[in-house]
Amino acid sequence: MRLATFAVIALLSALLPAAALAAEIKATSNIDAVTVFPEGAEITRVLKVQLAAGDQTVLLRDLPGGLVSDSVRVQGEALAKVEIGSVDTRVFVPAQDAAGAGAEDVRKKLEDALQALQDKQASLQAAIEAAGMQKQLIGNLVNLPSRAQAAGTGANAEPDWGALTTLIGERLSAANKVIAEAQIGQRENAKKMNDLQNQLNQVPEASEQRTELQIHVTAAAPIEATLKVHYQVPGAAWFPVYDARLETGDGTAPAKLSLVRRAIVSQQTGEAWENVQMALSTTRPQAGTAAPNLVPLAVDFASEEVAYDAVAASRSKLAKRLDESMQDEKSKAANGMVAQDAPKPEAAPPLQANLATNVEQRRATTITTAFQAVYVIADRQSIKSGVGDKRVQIDIKSVEPVLSVRAVPKFSQTAYLYAKYKLDAETLLLPGSAALFRDGVFVGNGLVPQLTGGEEHELGFGADDKVRIKVANLGRKAGETGLISTSKTDTQSFKMTINNLHATAIGVRILDQLPVSMNEEIKVDMLPYSTVPTARDVEDRKGLLAWDMKLEPNTQQELAFGYQVSWPNGKAVYYEQHD
Repeated sequence: MRLATFAVIALLSALLPAAALAAEIKATSNIDAVTVFPEGAEITRVLKVQLAAGDQTVLLRDLPGGLVSDSVRVQGEALAKVEIGSVDTRVFVPAQDAAGAGAEDVRKKLEDALQALQDKQASLQAAIEAAGMQKQLIGNLVNLPSRAQAAGTGANAEPDWGALTTLIGERLSAANKVIAEAQIGQRENAKKMNDLQNQLNQVPEASEQRTELQIHVTAAAPIEATLKVHYQVPGAAWFPVYDARLETGDGTAPAKLSLVRRAIVSQQTGEAWENVQMALSTTRPQAGTAAPNLVPLAVDFASEEVAYDAVAASRSKLAKRLDESMQDEKSKAANGMVAQDAPKPEAAPPLQANLATNVEQRRATTITTAFQAVYVIADRQSIKSGVGDKRVQIDIKSVEPVLSVRAVPKFSQTAYLYAKYKLDAETLLLPGSAALFRDGVFVGNGLVPQLTGGEEHELGFGADDKVRIKVANLGRKAGETGLISTSKTDTQSFKMTINNLHATAIGVRILDQLPVSMNEEIKVDMLPYSTVPTARDVEDRKGLLAWDMKLEPNTQQELAFGYQVSWPNGKAVYYEQHD
């Protein structure tokens, strides 16, 4: 027999009062599925209930108190007609028994005692650091006998070295005693703190807020129904991490880049996700629904007093916005959120080259729409609230990259290998750290930015010892120009030699910089014998020059580069790096 389906969007009781009900059915539910967003998650709970004919209320009290009430919706299946009249929500705190009420007092006393010991531990550490500083100052006195006598002092200025030596010994002994006693105190404190923490772990925490759901239903006949409750919660997040595995190939096989995409999932929702079907979505339901509104911006003349007040008010508003932004970031951190635009690189485990190649992780199913991507994880997962993170594999993308070498001889004569790859039209990559492997060897970490289908990106894979770069500094000359010395000059010249020892040709990019004048009286000119660069102001950065070339196997190429800076006589110039 075909199941009849029914659904309703949850409404608060204040907006839609429930009809009079004939019975109340208390039920419990289990978390069956979780969709995790970059911030927040959607939970799906499932429960089975036996319904009588007529009106009744299904009472569910095991939902978290911090859920987003407007996101609640209920769906269901049954073999006969069942209608949902409304869904009401309310937040409550479960009543404590006598033992629970007493435990709260015990917990408070233990927490206060632990805080006192922590303060004492900090004081002892401060005493150790102060005594260490005293030892350092005393150590400086030891060097006094070896210092040359100050000019113009007579024999009477000779210090009493015996008394000074005695003083140094006494002070060193006192400082060492302070450090030893403080360290003993720290060890005793640590034992007491550990005991208190163990006691604290045994005390039950105060009851947390829960959400009660009243589902008003009408059944045409006695029937068993399956209900699914969907709601969103804050305090959960996921972000991607990558393994970028480059096989450099040789003269017969092309290079290959495998991008292994994984996700790190964390949650502090107050609920344990046990054996749930997990999906990861790129949708951000907590990012707002509409762009900010702009209002007209007027400008007019004002007196000095009015202008000053306006500037002060503007600064006050800016300070308030910055404070609100900081509070928002602190709130996200407290809820277990992970900053998406500043992912931290992490070290990858060494590659076990001898493992059988037929052992691999199962991959997620990717569902791509016009506005989001959803990755359905292959196996059911379990993640407890606030207890570590969970790693799951999403997929593996393999591409044929274009290899090249890049070097900045001004800072280092090392050449670095880069792999440029292009995404297929269906792929979306979120920003994350990448563990980089070259021919099976872990070489370091990099970052993958947010990329959509068709975009290109480069990753660096460490030093390339088969491309040798030598730089000869042809000298720096300072001088003057003009018959009557009207200006000063600073000239610098370099020669660079690039040698390709690979068995195959490879592209090379050499980067350097031409000083950028910040004043019209300062002139910067490239010397006429310089090799003409193939690109200027690279990546829209003024003065950044690039020389691109393709070197055949076992060949070398030379580059010449020099410049002259001139400015009016009687003035001084300085060089400063600018981002």
